[in-house]
Amino acid sequence: MKLELALFGECEIIYEGKRVQFKFRKAEALFYYIALNGGASRDELKTLFWPEMSESQASSNLRNALYLIKSQMPEALFADRQNVRAAAFDDGLFALKRLCSPKTPLPEMIFSTPLRDYCANSEPLSEWLEGRRAKINADIVEIIKKRADAAYESGETEAVRTALEAERRLDPFDECSMLELMELYLKSGERGKAVLVYKNFAAALKEKLSLEPSDRAQKYYASIVNPEPAANELLRFRCRKRELALLTDGLSKDRREKNIFLIEGEAGIGKSALVDEALRTLQHDATLVLATKATPIGEGCGYSAWNNFMTEALSACAERGVVPETGALAVLGAIFPCILQNGGASFNADIMRAAEINPVTVASLIAELLRPLSSLSQIVFIFEDVHWFDDESFKLMGALLSAAKYPYKALITARPEAAAGASSLLRQLNAGARIHELKLRPFRDDEILFISRSLLPKSTMEQKGDAYFIRESEGLPLMLFEMLRALREDPRSECEKGLGVMVWNRIGTLGAAEKKILSAAAVCISGTPAVISEMTGMTQQRVIYSANALIARGLLCERQEGRQTVWGFLHQKLRECVYAAIPYENRRELHAKAAAALSARYAPQRWDPALGAMLCHHYIEAGDRVSELKQYLSELIFEITLNHDIFPTLSDRLFLSCSTPYSSREETEKKIGRVIDILDELRCENSMKEEDFARLEATSYELAGGFHIFWGEYEKGKVFTREALSITKRYCLDETSVYCLKHYCYMYIQIADTKNLRRAARELLRQSKKAGLGQYFATAIRFIGMAAFMESDYDLAEKIFRHSIKKFDELRLIGRRYTLGILVAKCYLGEIAQRRGLFEEGAAFFAECAAKCEEMKLFWGRSYFHMAAANIAVDMNDMPEFFRQIDDAVSLFESCRGGRCGSILYSLKAIADAERLDFAGAKRAYEKAELLIKHVPRIEWMAAQHLAAAWIARLSGYDASDDAAMAVKLYEKIGFTLRARAIREKFALAQER
Repeated sequence: MKLELALFGECEIIYEGKRVQFKFRKAEALFYYIALNGGASRDELKTLFWPEMSESQASSNLRNALYLIKSQMPEALFADRQNVRAAAFDDGLFALKRLCSPKTPLPEMIFSTPLRDYCANSEPLSEWLEGRRAKINADIVEIIKKRADAAYESGETEAVRTALEAERRLDPFDECSMLELMELYLKSGERGKAVLVYKNFAAALKEKLSLEPSDRAQKYYASIVNPEPAANELLRFRCRKRELALLTDGLSKDRREKNIFLIEGEAGIGKSALVDEALRTLQHDATLVLATKATPIGEGCGYSAWNNFMTEALSACAERGVVPETGALAVLGAIFPCILQNGGASFNADIMRAAEINPVTVASLIAELLRPLSSLSQIVFIFEDVHWFDDESFKLMGALLSAAKYPYKALITARPEAAAGASSLLRQLNAGARIHELKLRPFRDDEILFISRSLLPKSTMEQKGDAYFIRESEGLPLMLFEMLRALREDPRSECEKGLGVMVWNRIGTLGAAEKKILSAAAVCISGTPAVISEMTGMTQQRVIYSANALIARGLLCERQEGRQTVWGFLHQKLRECVYAAIPYENRRELHAKAAAALSARYAPQRWDPALGAMLCHHYIEAGDRVSELKQYLSELIFEITLNHDIFPTLSDRLFLSCSTPYSSREETEKKIGRVIDILDELRCENSMKEEDFARLEATSYELAGGFHIFWGEYEKGKVFTREALSITKRYCLDETSVYCLKHYCYMYIQIADTKNLRRAARELLRQSKKAGLGQYFATAIRFIGMAAFMESDYDLAEKIFRHSIKKFDELRLIGRRYTLGILVAKCYLGEIAQRRGLFEEGAAFFAECAAKCEEMKLFWGRSYFHMAAANIAVDMNDMPEFFRQIDDAVSLFESCRGGRCGSILYSLKAIADAERLDFAGAKRAYEKAELLIKHVPRIEWMAAQHLAAAWIARLSGYDASDDAAMAVKLYEKIGFTLRARAIREKFALAQER
């Protein structure tokens, strides 16, 4: 009787020369266990193979399985009442001992997973399987080690290498064999392979065992490579001596000088290489390099090129103990989300209007941020690839070079199409800087031959001829070095068909995994290991291993962005070649996979405009217009709701998870336009279900309507909102109709139309009840209360506000918390008390609201509540309390930790500064109030602004009567008679006025 069991690849049992296949796979697994384990008891087998069954059921199944085995292999199994064992068998390991001889070829099967398809259906059985696999693997490794020893003894270097490479594949965590193989590669001049072996070993060790290589291994690695392994001999900087000397001389000159270098040249001419080489000459411990980062795709929003610059600037501040000014940091954070991702700030439209954001303003803030650093380090600005800058990024570059009144060095690189604009911009600067313009030319013939001869064997140069290198490279460094790389790898390579074919020929020699990774990276432009892993369907360890091979071959490069490792191409032209070679359908599929990977990392409440833009790019390239539209809508929902509602109707959970998005009015309007365009395209295509399209259309119009209403464009807003409501009625989209009615209510509050406010609020009441949106039901009640409040029916208003609080409280009892909704109603109760002259009671309401926000770290509302407390302090004539509250309100608002407010904030700040005789501060505050009141001139806001103007004029010695009279008139119009009377007395106005 002859019995054989296959250990590698698929499980296979050979009995008397024939393969045995059982009706049930569990019978095969059972026999393998019995054979490899040297026998087992019946109880053990029942526990391992039928753990979920009762004793009787497991016994019955075991009997049936043993009978099945016996019936097909009568002499292969021996069983008694307690134990079961297998007959002697051949597992193939003895035959593999011949591999100890270096002359025996290594079969590929030894590298496959032992018992690959073994059926392990319980945790203990899985543990046994892993142990058995480890034992088989250890046996093979032992054989290979003996093979390596034999090869050492016989002096067969190639055989030693083969054995060590096999050992590395079988045991990737063996540091000794890894170091031996590195040494062998170094001796044969293959430094790149030695580096790759170490990097793969370190990556596997970290991912699987969370360990680092030993100190010995790390020191050995450090002794043989540069910090950047990709910067090998082929990529070493050559020629350009004159240009490099000019740069290094300018960078090393007196630190008190300003030097700006504009480096112009075609793609692939070596602009970045020249900059990198110049930076290597600097004393990095005494130099701060701040670099922008622009890409041709995915970051089309304003100031997009500066996110990397700002991240580096804030990191430098932290490292050097420099604390940025809070207000400036808040405004910058509203433009560059990267610097305040976890700061809990609540950016909003008001702070942007008050600050009048433009490139000049932003530049002055950045210049002040960097001023303390300029005394500690020499600052070097890098503006690379300005041909990809958006308009704001380009203008900001010029503005910063003008605004920085301290010494700096700046390096700017541009292709010819953008260099003229950059040169014109620099000539207009009022920066007191020396400007140098460098135009990079192709390599001269003698330079081409010098580089080629230094990198290629003499035989290859003679075979190709000097003219070949001059003709085919055309002096373009990128093309020349790609030619030389190809010829070093294979002297028979043909380089006559251009860069694309040459790159693709190199790719053609790669394995399937490497090709997948390269295509994924080309589609991503640059990607993290995790994203590339998801796109390719490979494990991260496998992806890292293959990517390291691509890095070693000069196809990819590795860089750090924040705390992430990112893989990109050494040059954009290489990426374009790879991308163009991907078949169209495969390209679309990869874009769809990239979008899926990135969308899993996207959350609309965490503002990340670059990620949003990249997602839209992938949706466009994948032909998925619906997902592109939904992406825009998800961003707009948060941008509009959180930026433009003073008191958004959102839950505590959602509020506290938000890093509120901000985009300028222009950016949001542009996005709305894009949404309308996509809707028109989808309408023409008629590729969606009618109801699904209607839902997207209604949401789009509702958001557009709300946006325009918030900006005081009421007619335009009503056009969109009416259309949205029309769609919601036809398709019963109750939730969207609720949002539309909420916009109408805000509009009627702003224009003081109480009749229509009450009508819209009652309809909102009905619709929110129908839609099951309790939070909007409670909000609708508050709007009805606002109508009564605005009509000075304070008894009714108070009753309604308390009812609104009760409804929000009822939601809290079922786990739905809307704290801001409760606080807003309480704030209005405080304002009612203020109108009635119950100042202590009103102040208590405002203090309670502010304290609750502080306790919860709920930023929305904080500025408003402190402003309300300051406002009532004016009526109480409590100047110390007034100063304290208004300073707190403004500080919270300007640090973006107070939510939205209104122009009253700065009107009161102007009064406070005037009282403290700070007339310059009062003027600034008054002007900011004017900016906030410009679009929505509510009566109460205008009254406060006239009061501020009168207050400043009186204390400055000017006639204040006209502004004071207007303030009285407006306060009386809104029913705030106590305030009107106090103004008459303070400014000695005649009663008839």
